[in-house]
Amino acid sequence: MNLRTLNLLALTALLAFASSAGAHSSLQKVKGNEDVMITDPGTREIAITAHVARDCSQPAVCDWGKRAQAFFGSKGGKMEPFFIFVTDVSRAEIDKAIKDVGIESRRMIPKTEVAQHQGLKGTTKKDDYLNGDPVLVVIRYEVDGKKVEVALEDLIEEKITVEGQEVVKPYTPHFVYHGTAEAINFPSGCIVCPSDCNGGIITDNSLPLLTTTSQFRVDWTKMPQPGAKVEVILKSVRGGPSAARSAKETSK
Repeated sequence: MNLRTLNLLALTALLAFASSAGAHSSLQKVKGNEDVMITDPGTREIAITAHVARDCSQPAVCDWGKRAQAFFGSKGGKMEPFFIFVTDVSRAEIDKAIKDVGIESRRMIPKTEVAQHQGLKGTTKKDDYLNGDPVLVVIRYEVDGKKVEVALEDLIEEKITVEGQEVVKPYTPHFVYHGTAEAINFPSGCIVCPSDCNGGIITDNSLPLLTTTSQFRVDWTKMPQPGAKVEVILKSVRGGPSAARSAKETSK
């Protein structure tokens, strides 16, 4: 191998190292007391450590139940007993990270407007749904020493009533970022909610605001053990500035 070839190989390796180092240095870290959030602006992915909680007195945790309260939330929030994944990274920091990677809200609904938008009815329209950029919610944890990644919806069962009969179906949420609870300073601690709930910042808007017709149940045969450490990954599906988008800002 001649000197020119060696020099080219060395330069290639140096450029690859510099690129890797530059990408690594762009990571942003926020620490809680026990947990940490790492944001990667390049991949628009947010990784938040949390622990698994199991309070069987709450609906949908150990048996079927209806709920709007979050499956994933911040420690100290009013709804903390409902959460199955709990982090001590503040929701305000998580909300900021979501916006920093370009994920946008399109429609917020304040608490004062719940009655006029709630439930599925003949007059339901687009304005009755919270809306924003879609978000993938993934749970990363270890099984037998190996890291696995599971979509949040694969850890939860859903039951609906069809022609008077209860039917268990796959949980098929459509998670979007709306950001309402942070905009109105609602101290629930809720981050990722079912039932199109405006008490958190990410929700399943497959049905209109606070439509609690489905029942849910956590599938503990698939879940990590209570107390186990996990990472909750929030991944942008799409986003970025767009003149066509506008969130309904509110101070109430």
